[in-house]
Amino acid sequence: MKYFYNFPELPFIDHSVITIGMFDGVHLGHAKVLTECVKIAKLKGIASIVISFSNHPSSYFNPKHDSKNSLLSPDIEKIEWIEKLGIDYLFMIPFDHYIAHLPAESFIEDILLTKFGISDLVLGYDNHFGFQRKGSVDFVNEHYSSKIQAYSIEVAKLDEEIISSSTIKEYVIQGNISKANTMLGRAYSLQGKVIHGNHKGRELGFPTANIELNDTDKLIPGLGVYISTLKVNNQLVSGLTNIGKRPTLTQDAYISIETHLFDFQEDIYGKEVELYLVDKIREEKKFNSLQELILQISSDVQFAKSQLAKIHITS
Repeated sequence: MKYFYNFPELPFIDHSVITIGMFDGVHLGHAKVLTECVKIAKLKGIASIVISFSNHPSSYFNPKHDSKNSLLSPDIEKIEWIEKLGIDYLFMIPFDHYIAHLPAESFIEDILLTKFGISDLVLGYDNHFGFQRKGSVDFVNEHYSSKIQAYSIEVAKLDEEIISSSTIKEYVIQGNISKANTMLGRAYSLQGKVIHGNHKGRELGFPTANIELNDTDKLIPGLGVYISTLKVNNQLVSGLTNIGKRPTLTQDAYISIETHLFDFQEDIYGKEVELYLVDKIREEKKFNSLQELILQISSDVQFAKSQLAKIHITS
């Protein structure tokens, strides 16, 4: 897959199937749309194209919007997951004044038709585009049916609940990572680098890998203790992760991400890693003593090992 951060100045391609959206998280609902886009393109022998955004539209409409810790999938992750679904070209354009005020007619005529030679448009069940969200499947089929065939993809649900980025975000924030993972179709992960901490975990007998996130826009799950696996040096290592402020040990407001790896002794400081969260097992709490904390961590480790023995992690 080739990806770009702007539209080409000249016509880019003769014929294509296109879908449009933010696609934050590239969850199972998004996968239905993207898979259909690829399917039609392959049947017709033409290119599949995704038009997405390098910033969330809410950051334009709400100047006070803080993007920090707000995305399920920052750019590098979104590129990875869209590519895995077989898309040929991805355009991640800035959602700016031009795009926000571009009429649907101009978007279709000046971009989709002129630059990309669109023949088919695939959209999610509630997806719209253009100024004041005028563009839709019905709008395209009503006004451009001689040039474009537009399709609306049926909503994806889990236990009668619509799968959406906003719903998954709420589950991640709550710490209901197992539900979020089911809607994503994979384990929610955090990418970053292992850095030095204060080595308190080592002093307690449970050394940890402290992870500094690569992208500050990445949504951090709710505070607590999680069963996890860490991908490092192309291998998966089982572990137990604490996301929180370590109230028993410090008074810091800083949220740390620390993973105790099972049966692993390698020096991985400075290594790029990816942390997959499997399930939350308890809330973070302040213990009355270090001994009480040690006993709880020992119990957590045994429980995590028993649970990890039953499952397969999808990365």
